Order: sequence, then structure tokens, then C-alpha cells
Amino acid sequence: MATTTDENVTDQRRHFPAALSDLGVIAGVVVCFYTLSTHLNLSENITGFTQSYEHWQLDELPLTLLLLSAGFVWFAFRRMLETRRELNQRIRAQDKIAELLTHNRDLSQRLLQVQENERRALARELHDEFAQNCTAIRAEASYIMNSPVSENVGMSAKRISCAAETLSSMVRDILRRLRPATLDSLGLESALQELCETWEEQTGIACGLFTRDISLQLSDSTSITIFRLVQESLTNAARHAEATQVKINLQQNSSIGKLSLTIQDDGKGMPYPDYPHSGFGLLGMRERVAALQGDIRFFAESGCGLCIAVELPMKSTVS
Repeated sequence: MATTTDENVTDQRRHFPAALSDLGVIAGVVVCFYTLSTHLNLSENITGFTQSYEHWQLDELPLTLLLLSAGFVWFAFRRMLETRRELNQRIRAQDKIAELLTHNRDLSQRLLQVQENERRALARELHDEFAQNCTAIRAEASYIMNSPVSENVGMSAKRISCAAETLSSMVRDILRRLRPATLDSLGLESALQELCETWEEQTGIACGLFTRDISLQLSDSTSITIFRLVQESLTNAARHAEATQVKINLQQNSSIGKLSLTIQDDGKGMPYPDYPHSGFGLLGMRERVAALQGDIRFFAESGCGLCIAVELPMKSTVS
């Protein structure tokens, strides 16, 4: 709101010299007209001319025109007041919209933080409870298999061990999706590298990650936002794009205080009317970027792949 007020003051200062210039022009025209009228005796000539047409009452015309001019001045003054009133209302509405947008962005950021905290807590519970129980089941099944029991019991124990191993693998995959441990222990670059390598192994699609100058200690909200954007983009590329390769570029530009993320695939792309509102995935990406006051753009054409360009402000303090 303060920014909008400062801009209004700046506009007024910018228009003030123009108003003085217009007043100078009007004053100059009035002086020139007065000088010319004095030199030509314009009023006497007009009076003499109108006396010859007294039956048409032309001598009343100057006062009538003067009254008409006064009416136009009053009309212009009223319109100016209405315009100023409407302008002030529009400024107040813009200030209110800006305030609501800021409030909505703060709420979105808090909601995303709560979501990530819940994911972190759920991942911790899965790791501490479920994974340990799976390990205990495997240990008991291994003990049964190594004990002198019947063949049927040994086969059952083996199946129990395989089922526990499958559950452990599923839990590890869920943990990576919920909250990658690498992100907390080794940082954003390592987490992205692990994500790309795992995704490449699972899908068979080539994935290249290129980072540059990512040396600043980023806030948790910024790091997790970048990670989720890459994660969602890779998921979309595997499910919908029919791509053969994906390139991810992440670089830091300290001079402008921005982080730039570009995700490009060579898939089938999508026509322009579709991609701005094509599902909850892209909508979620937009909300995450907007919550950090960033910018996200999509460049896509049918048969030419999809490019996602993101710019986020850098934050050196951990949120």
C-alpha cells in the first residue's frame, strides 16, 4: 500500500511541470490576444458591425457566448471532480487488491509450510515405526527359516521375509517422496541429483541436471519449492509428455537476487489453450511459486516439448 502511495506522489510531481507549462501557454495566448485586440480596436469594430444588424440582435451574441463559455467551464470542472473521485476510488480499490493478494500469498506460503511439516512428521513416523517393524519381521522370518522346522513352515517364513522386504522398499520410496533425507542432510543439489538419478532408473528417460553458483544457504521453503517443482515436472514428463530426455538447469544470479530454474523436455508438448490450466499439478506449481513471490512461465507447442521457466527470490536465512 505504501508503494502505491509513493507512486501516486511521483506521478503528481511528474505532471506538475506539465500543468505549469499549460498555464504558461494560456497566459501567453491571453496576452497576445489582448495586444492584438488593442492594436486592431477589435471590440469597437465588432460593436460597429453588430449595430448594422440590430434587427438580428447580434449585439447580444458576445454576452451569450461568454455565458456559454462559463457553462463549459462549469461542465469541465464538474467532470474533473468526478474523474478525480473515480481515480481515488480506483486507487483505493487497487490498494485493497494488493493487500488481499499479499494476504493470500502469505496464507499460501503458510499452508505449504504446514504441508511440508506434516510430510516431515509422517516420514519420521514411517521411518521410526513402520520401517523398524518391517526389519523385525524379516529378522523373525530369517530365524524361522534357519530353524529345524518343516518345509512348509520354511516356505511360509520365506514368503514373509519377501513381503517384509517389499514393504520396506515401498516405505523407502514413500519416504523419498514425502521428505527426501538428502535435502536435509546434504542440501538441494544432492537431493536433486538423487531425484534425477532415481527417476532416470525407474523410467529409462535420460535426465540431465546442470547447476551453477548454488552456494548460498537457501531457506527451507525455497529449497523444498525447487525440489517439488522438479519432482512434479519429472512426473508429468513421464506420464504425459512421451519424452526421451529432460534437461534441468538451476543457477543463482546474486547480482539481481534471483534463482533461475529451467526444465525442458522433448516430448509432445501441448497447445497453448491447454497448458495454463491443465490439471492440479501445474496449478500446484503456480501456487508454490506465487507463495514465494516468484514468477513461472510455460512455453509449449504441440510436438515441440514443454519448457518451464521459474524465477525465485533468493533468501539467505533459513525459514
